[in-house]
Amino acid sequence: MDKRLIDTIEKIKTLSSQNAEFDAAMRELFGKTDSASSVFSESSDGRINEIYEYCIEKVIKEQSEQFYKYFPIKEIVPQLVEDFCRMERYKRENNFEDYCLAVFQQVENITNWFCQRPKFISLFNERKDDEVVINNQGDTTSIGKIVIQSDYDVRKNMPLMKLYFNERIRAILYWVYYNGKYYKGVFEPTYNELNELYQCRNLNHRGGESTPYQESIIERILPHRYLYYLKFNGLLVNFVEHISTFMAKKEEIGVITSVLPSGVVFIKPEDGNVFCLDKGKLWYKIKTLKKNDEVLIERNSITNEILDIKRVVE
Repeated sequence: MDKRLIDTIEKIKTLSSQNAEFDAAMRELFGKTDSASSVFSESSDGRINEIYEYCIEKVIKEQSEQFYKYFPIKEIVPQLVEDFCRMERYKRENNFEDYCLAVFQQVENITNWFCQRPKFISLFNERKDDEVVINNQGDTTSIGKIVIQSDYDVRKNMPLMKLYFNERIRAILYWVYYNGKYYKGVFEPTYNELNELYQCRNLNHRGGESTPYQESIIERILPHRYLYYLKFNGLLVNFVEHISTFMAKKEEIGVITSVLPSGVVFIKPEDGNVFCLDKGKLWYKIKTLKKNDEVLIERNSITNEILDIKRVVE
């Protein structure tokens, strides 16, 4: 056990024996009928472990709440926090199957929230036949075929929530995670990692027989499960950050009111006060702007930081 924790327990033990009010509070907290000082006695290893677990759970709850503190989909945050706590608990217990399920449920919850939104459903239905370039050779395919992986002509008119989960997640990757762009060399590796998580979730939550492809993924991962605890944690962090960034963006139209010889540009938004941009990270964007140019300003709606600025071309 960590020396700092042992020292803390010893201090609590001493204080319990010296202060009746503190002793009573400790007994109430841990549901003990004997004295709080005996809870921390050297012979009470089980009780010490109980206190240790209580402290760890409290820290994990705080971490989970901070992790999702600014997540924009507020109505699902309580469930996300609960699943995050379960995820960390299972990781500490070295319970890989339940850990994967808890990580997956957070990704699934966010994915299904989008796929149940009327605007997102309409976006998919209206744009799925749009052709997009998929590689440097100029080859194209439809957005629908990027999302739906099999029997496209048969299944293309299925409701979004009726598609397989790994197809719904591809819709989220295309429109939310990568903001309506498809670069195969970036998109597919991200999808493959999420699909690995999906298959590992099925260790705990399998609805039918696995295919040889699914079994091959599991057989490759299980010998390296300790690495995948870290990998899937990172996958969740990236997923939540991308979703948060996408939803934090807001756009407004503005007009360039003045350009100084030093390169400072003054901009008047449609609904707001004039502000200036100087030679910062957006310099390459603003150096060609001229007075009276109309621009599209993209901000982070939480921090109000300017993320991008583009000249509007009629």
